Amino acid sequence: MILGLFDSGLGGLTVLKEIINKCAYEKIIYLGDTKRLPYGEKSKEELLDIAKDNIDFLISKNVDEIVVACGTVSSNVLEDLKKIYDIKIIGIIDVLCKGAIKETKNNKIGVIATSSTISTHIFKDKLDNYEVYEMACPLFTPLIEKGMIDSKEMDEAIDSYLKPLKEKEIDTLIFGCTHYPLLKEKIKKYFDYPINLINAGEYILDELENKEIKNSLLEFYTSGNEKEFEENSKRFLDIDIDAMKKE
Repeated sequence: MILGLFDSGLGGLTVLKEIINKCAYEKIIYLGDTKRLPYGEKSKEELLDIAKDNIDFLISKNVDEIVVACGTVSSNVLEDLKKIYDIKIIGIIDVLCKGAIKETKNNKIGVIATSSTISTHIFKDKLDNYEVYEMACPLFTPLIEKGMIDSKEMDEAIDSYLKPLKEKEIDTLIFGCTHYPLLKEKIKKYFDYPINLINAGEYILDELENKEIKNSLLEFYTSGNEKEFEENSKRFLDIDIDAMKKE
C-alpha cells in the first residue's frame, strides 16, 4: 500500500515521523504545501480548494489512503472532502480527542490551534463532557517555519497564549496543529506541573490500514522552496530528505 500525507509545511512531518517509527507502507509520499502557508487564516472555501489540489496531486501518485496531517483542514473541510473522494481520508481531530480522553485525569483539557480551527469550536463539540479551553495561536506556525523556535518572539508568544490555560489548571493540552509538537519541550517547561501533551502522530496509528513494521520508501514534495524545507526538516525533526521534489 502507498500512503499519502499533506500539510502546509513542516507540521505534518511530526505525524510522518511517528508513522515511520511504528508502522510502514510500500511507499509514503509527503507533500508540504509551503507556498500557501499558513493555512490558519484562510476561509473555508480557500481551504477546500487547497485541500482538493493536494489530494488530487497525491492521487496522481497512486496513493491508497491519505492522511490530512493538518488541523485546520481537518477541522474545517474534512467531511466535505470525504463526500468528494472515494479514497480513504483520515483527519486528525478525532484522533486528538481520543488521545485527550485517554490521558486526562481532572477533565480539564486545553486546545491550542490556528485561528481557523478554533473558530469552528470542533474540539468543544466533540469533548462536550469535559471542560475544554481553546486558544488560537496564530504566531506559532509562521515562527516555526521561519526557524524561530528558540527566539524571544516565540517565548513571548508561548507566555501570551498559554498563561490563560495554565491558570485554568488544565492537565491535558491538545496540539490542534501538527506544527506545535515542535514546541513540545518549551511548552512542557512552561507549565510548572505535569501535563499531558497530545500529539496526533502518537495516536493516529490506530486509524491506518497497514500495521506491518518494515522500512518504507519515502518520497517528499513541496510547493515552495525546496532547500528551505529540506534544511528545516533536518534541523527540527532529524528527517534527512535527500529526494526533495517540486510539486
